[in-house]
Amino acid sequence: MQRKNTVKEKRNKILFIILFIITGLIIYIDIRIRPQVVTLAKYKVQSMVTNAANQAIVQQMEQSPLSYGELINVQKDANGDICLLSYNALEVNRLKSQITSTVLSKVNTMDKADIYIPVGSITNIDFLNNKGPRLHFVVTPAAYVETDIESTFETTGINQVNHRIFIVLKISASALIPNYSTDIQFETKICVAQTVIIGKVPENISDNLHYIDE
Repeated sequence: MQRKNTVKEKRNKILFIILFIITGLIIYIDIRIRPQVVTLAKYKVQSMVTNAANQAIVQQMEQSPLSYGELINVQKDANGDICLLSYNALEVNRLKSQITSTVLSKVNTMDKADIYIPVGSITNIDFLNNKGPRLHFVVTPAAYVETDIESTFETTGINQVNHRIFIVLKISASALIPNYSTDIQFETKICVAQTVIIGKVPENISDNLHYIDE
């Protein structure tokens, strides 16, 4: 009877050691692979969302094109010189709303993405890096988008200023992977209108250009 108990105890110790080794191996693999999964997932989702957003903006601008004059109100003084530029709030709000809706629609229909990490990359051994069987992970992208507007002024010659209007997308995205989910915040922008202002332009014209969200 005592011998049976001894055999049983040895077997339990062996099972415990095996379980301990397996648990330690799982923890080690998780520690090594988590940063790589998170990094790849971030790059993948950011690329997917950026491409989808840019396509949505181009699509929207092709469907409902707006000229510079429809977005910007130009006021001149008695001498005919520009003294004030201001956004056309009605058209700007409409453009922002349409683009936000189009971008969200495009983003929400994105397919899941695949990322692969070679087993050798988790060994911390240089010559095994990017070698061996690949571990497969499925990334589910999700994103929330806020739309803003931005202007830039660039001197292109004597009494010539290039005024460009950008739609800025502030994106909060998530890369959803079982046990490896991560969040991303980034911005992307695209020029929606521009013109070259010829003539005398005040130095503080960029400060005068204001946008009131009505």
